Amino acid sequence: MNTIHTNIHSTQENRIDNECCTIRSITIGLTFVIGMTFLHQWGNFQKSSILIFSISVVIVAYPLGYLWSLIIPNSKKFTLKEHGLILVMANVAYMHNSVYIHSTMTTLKAFDGKHIHFGYYFFFVLSIQFLGFGATGILRRFLVWPCELIWPQNLPLIAVLRALHDRKLSVAEASYGNKNRSLKQTLLDNRLLFFFVISIISFIYEWFPLYIMPILAYFSWMCWINPSNNFLVQSTAVRGLAMGGGGLTLDWYILTEYLGSPLIIPGSVLINIAFGFALIMWVIVPIVYGANIRDFTTLPIGGNVLIEFTASSFITAFTLFASITAVFVHTLLFHGVDIWQQFRTKTLRYMGNDMHARMILLYKTVPDWWYLELFALSLIIACVTCDRAGWLNWYYVLLASFIGALCTLPFGLVASITGQLLHSLPVYYLCVLIGVALSLQKSAKNIHTFITLGYVIFVQTLVLIQDMKLAHYIKIGPRPLFFAQCLSSLICSTFSIGIHYLYLQKGYLTKSSSIFNNTKLGWTLINSYDKFFNGPNLPNRDLLWAFLVGAYIPIPGWILSRFKRFSWLKKLHWPLIFLTISWMPSIVSPGTLFTWLVIGLIVHFMFGKYRWRQRYVYLVSAGLDFGLNLTLIIVHTALQNKNQFFPQWWGNRNTTIYDSCVKAI
Repeated sequence: MNTIHTNIHSTQENRIDNECCTIRSITIGLTFVIGMTFLHQWGNFQKSSILIFSISVVIVAYPLGYLWSLIIPNSKKFTLKEHGLILVMANVAYMHNSVYIHSTMTTLKAFDGKHIHFGYYFFFVLSIQFLGFGATGILRRFLVWPCELIWPQNLPLIAVLRALHDRKLSVAEASYGNKNRSLKQTLLDNRLLFFFVISIISFIYEWFPLYIMPILAYFSWMCWINPSNNFLVQSTAVRGLAMGGGGLTLDWYILTEYLGSPLIIPGSVLINIAFGFALIMWVIVPIVYGANIRDFTTLPIGGNVLIEFTASSFITAFTLFASITAVFVHTLLFHGVDIWQQFRTKTLRYMGNDMHARMILLYKTVPDWWYLELFALSLIIACVTCDRAGWLNWYYVLLASFIGALCTLPFGLVASITGQLLHSLPVYYLCVLIGVALSLQKSAKNIHTFITLGYVIFVQTLVLIQDMKLAHYIKIGPRPLFFAQCLSSLICSTFSIGIHYLYLQKGYLTKSSSIFNNTKLGWTLINSYDKFFNGPNLPNRDLLWAFLVGAYIPIPGWILSRFKRFSWLKKLHWPLIFLTISWMPSIVSPGTLFTWLVIGLIVHFMFGKYRWRQRYVYLVSAGLDFGLNLTLIIVHTALQNKNQFFPQWWGNRNTTIYDSCVKAI
């Protein structure tokens, strides 16, 4: 009887797995991987790069799968699980390009330019692409299986997938049709139509901030009252402090490029960030500026990359350092017990009564040793490649890998709960500081390789875990998922390496570099390691006190939260506040974060309390992203890359697009 039951269960597992891992899904998925890899690498050598969003993959993949079922004989209906597997495969190419731009491009500048050795380059990029798999296999019990870790970034994608595959008529529509029904009711009943209407609106509007009227991206309207008034300009402009809504960012691309969509962020997260923003940017920064510490009043209060720290950039650099220790202490205090219990959990079967966990038990799991063997092989390749090429000694490769893996769990908890900061500024700079402490800055190759290894392992692990959660939600089996991610990573890495190498051999120069260098902290560390804490910059050592502040500040809240009267302090999230504020002022301007918060809070208090409305909020978020992506592709490829610019007028007179109020820069 046990044998019969085992055979039945095994047959059921195979049948379920076959629903997603088909010739159709693998073929279409690889088509997207190769196509996106080519477009992204080609774009890195153009004036304006091209980025294919995940939501665009969802929309384009559906007609391809549907046509396959019509054209190919004996094909079954294109399923949601096949669609989801295609998305997971394409996400590897999407995030590979993002990681590539943030770190690897910076590294390549130190690798002899076009004379780089192809073999070393190939194995280096391939190894860092796969190093994240090992940590993923272990950390899935902490960052995927628990039901409270929702990874909000996946929710709009799932909403659109279900709208495409689970189209059902309402009772009223099925009985009476669409006659005499209002447009509003028709849109609410047809979620797919609702999504495309939002996409069209977004597509039309984004032509203005992206091409016709770029002044909307940094719209400092209040300082126009008196552009020569320094106080008004510095306190209200987008690049100033954006007080009172005097500076707004009316461009969905700028709003979401680093912060993500504000529509999907939990309300408690928005409130935490709003509190931190008001406290730090509207109270602490003005006090520091007014006290004229380090002659800050001789410079703009915010601005962009400068030779010297401004009041804003100094305080946000302090929060950056503080966030490193704060996230570890917060994780230990608030999640330590849960982590220990989950560490003792061997299988998904013991993860509780969560609906998704119960359903995923029907699938064959992936043993931890699969991931560990892949990680070990990749680590060996990375050590041998870097050591033989003279880029970095093998023991420093091990150290960089350890740093990246160590940061993954605490920062991953922040990302999985809050939907924020998959790309983490503090982790990047932590690798920089440790590299400097080891005197690796004496060789550009050593320091850049060290930074890349530590940071890419961190990001790559979180990217794979986020896709694991997506697969967990739509019930893609662990083994098909493992196969799809490994295959996509291999193909993506191989094609990106080959394409990039060919461009370098032909003499093309990439325009890409790490965005993290677009800050005073990054600019100085990358270009002048020895002088950041020494000589005329000796006062910068005050920033090191941030490590102590970050370690201490979560403790009082944790102690008080144990009393019933102060239980609300459990929701006070200092690491999230510090991490978000650390993006400013260069990468994310105060006006951008202010606008982002206003939109998120309005949507939360108007719609977030009603669960049946949330699906429409997710569809709005996805529709805005899809419309934006279409506009970006057209504007960048057909216009900006061919130097076709909109005629000069008042709305695009500021070609730097830093701020419509120039004095704020």
